[in-house]
Amino acid sequence: MDFQNVKDITINGTNCVIDITRGDNDICSFVSAKEKSFDVQNDKGTLTVTQRSSAILYRIIMKRFEFKLILPKNFKGRLRFRNKNGGLYIKNCDFTEMELSAKNCKFDIKNVTCLGLGLKTKNGSMDIQRVTASDAVTVKCANGNVKAETVISPSLEISCSNAGVTAIDIKSDKIICSTRNGTVDASAVACSELKLDASNGKITAMILGSRDDYRMSLETSNGGIMVDGTPSKKVADASSVIKKRITARTSNGDIDIKFIA
Repeated sequence: MDFQNVKDITINGTNCVIDITRGDNDICSFVSAKEKSFDVQNDKGTLTVTQRSSAILYRIIMKRFEFKLILPKNFKGRLRFRNKNGGLYIKNCDFTEMELSAKNCKFDIKNVTCLGLGLKTKNGSMDIQRVTASDAVTVKCANGNVKAETVISPSLEISCSNAGVTAIDIKSDKIICSTRNGTVDASAVACSELKLDASNGKITAMILGSRDDYRMSLETSNGGIMVDGTPSKKVADASSVIKKRITARTSNGDIDIKFIA
């Protein structure tokens, strides 16, 4: 099915695996072998994809619904996504706001530009690579690992539980990574404020800059602290002149901070 003048997209489903990519023309295409299982409407520029209630029997026997959206080459609109038990794969797309929420779902987002990104899931992993946002990127996850790599935004916040958080090659004014019962790894990050928080897990960070550029507060219970290979029991810089800050706290884990000038 092809649609003209699509400005925004809303997707609601269960057991859906969705692939969203950019096309080479001015139409939006919906492609699925189970086309009759969906209600697809374009209402004043908002393309809505909703699973039909008649698909319930198919879901009971544990089948998945796969479909692809091929966006117009110049598409730059809002994406709203709600799903259970499936996956969302996005590649080479531009959006305004991205509001994504799912349960038991894998997210794989690559080469995306947007105004802002809000992503929330339970019981699923997230892989976010090469994302540029002019507003905040917020990621919330329970029982699933989160990896963010090559992200540029004013702020990046990742909160997680019962899993690990990895942030690599991040450029942001403010970076917050937190987890319970997992590790935090922030590597090749450049920021004015870095906050890392864990419980029952190790914190490691590699900062682009000099140790003298940052006021640090590092604290752990039942673990050790290392800064550029030098061990410490606790780090609590008192200077109020230095504007850049690093805060790292954990329990039952080590903290290892390195600087790359």
